[in-house]
Amino acid sequence: MHRQPEGHEKDAGRATAEALLSLRQIEIFHTVMQTRSITAASKVLAVSQPSLSRTIRRMEDLLGIALFARDRNRLVPTSEALEIYAEIDPLIRQISGIGAQISRIARGETAVFRVGATASVARALVPQALKQLSIEVKGIELFFDVLSVNQIEDYLLSGRGEGVVTITSPNHPLVVMEQVGQADLVAAIPRKHPLAACNMIQADDLEGVDFISFEPGGAHQRVVDRFLSRAGVNVQIRAVARFSDTALALANEEMGIVLVDYLTTLGPVGDNLVILPIEHAPRFEVSVLWNRQRPHSANLRKLVEILNGKLATLPKLV
Repeated sequence: MHRQPEGHEKDAGRATAEALLSLRQIEIFHTVMQTRSITAASKVLAVSQPSLSRTIRRMEDLLGIALFARDRNRLVPTSEALEIYAEIDPLIRQISGIGAQISRIARGETAVFRVGATASVARALVPQALKQLSIEVKGIELFFDVLSVNQIEDYLLSGRGEGVVTITSPNHPLVVMEQVGQADLVAAIPRKHPLAACNMIQADDLEGVDFISFEPGGAHQRVVDRFLSRAGVNVQIRAVARFSDTALALANEEMGIVLVDYLTTLGPVGDNLVILPIEHAPRFEVSVLWNRQRPHSANLRKLVEILNGKLATLPKLV
């Protein structure tokens, strides 16, 4: 019968034992090496002293070597323990760094947060919300895109951005929409216009006025058309604008009155304009959109919460 060389079984047992050391055992050994005390290590790890002592003895049994000798109340590492510590110390430090990085990921502090918005909410509401987000999430890197309505679907489906804040409602099966608030239709009127002296605009006041319109079919123009049509009011269209800030710029040059959502007027509107409320004003739905096939981050959820809060506390137009 073939016999194994003397010492082979013992060496094989040790090799197997070394491979079975758990990460927790290595962590405990590392802490004991740093503190040189079972008592201190138990406080650091929030583990009982007897449990730590058993773990160290178990490691010594598995490795077949002594790791510590006692000198009064202190533990003195053996030369083997010092060599092991030199090997595992960089590993433990790296793991600690990974733990901190995982925490930063959970807080949303590591990746670029890219979000888009259509023109009216991009003027003031979304920048204000992103500022608050940057305060609440330290270290966040923001990328903000201003989009036209026809860019929204591609922006979300291609993954260029994580979400879009808008007053429009795309109809696509992969686009999820969550409403975050509402905004009234208001009137932007040149200061020299007779209606600028009113406290509130009624639909009948707009009969025959010079008017700045939006592109047919857009979110603004759909609301404006319904409002004027319901009242049976006809206006004189002097100009057509694609974006709300362009419409305000034209109104500021006295080309006519423009009806916009209130959020548009939270940004700069020009010194030559008066913003007035409208009686029985229709409302715009403000929503955050995202791609249902792409998981959204904690940052997008936090942005939704911030927008909810801001829209719920909008100052009243008087």
